[in-house]
Amino acid sequence: MSTSAAVDPHDKMRARDVNKVARGEQAPRPAHEYGTVSPPPPPSSTQQHTHTNTNNEDSELRGSSYQTCYVKYVEYHRCINQKGEKAPECNKLDTYVRSSCPTQWIAEWDRDRLDGKFPEAI
Repeated sequence: MSTSAAVDPHDKMRARDVNKVARGEQAPRPAHEYGTVSPPPPPSSTQQHTHTNTNNEDSELRGSSYQTCYVKYVEYHRCINQKGEKAPECNKLDTYVRSSCPTQWIAEWDRDRLDGKFPEAI
């Protein structure tokens, strides 16, 4: 049976670091002074910059996002018809549609679907 007490490995590391400081091999950490946190940035650096697009770029961006939302909306409703509302795949599609697509588009598509005017077969 050993009579020596178990030494925490972290204490060993601390002892080595203190010894290095004593020998001049390692500089001690400077003491933290109250109020040494850097000041906040000026408001001008944190304001959101507005990106100005030309009408052509706007229509291209709207077109691609509209098309993506439309496709995901159709996929979601097809998934519901095939697998039911509780299917995890359908929940993922629903989350995508609800978080990525504007509510006006979804409301318009829902209205068209209920009125029988929706152009896609679901």
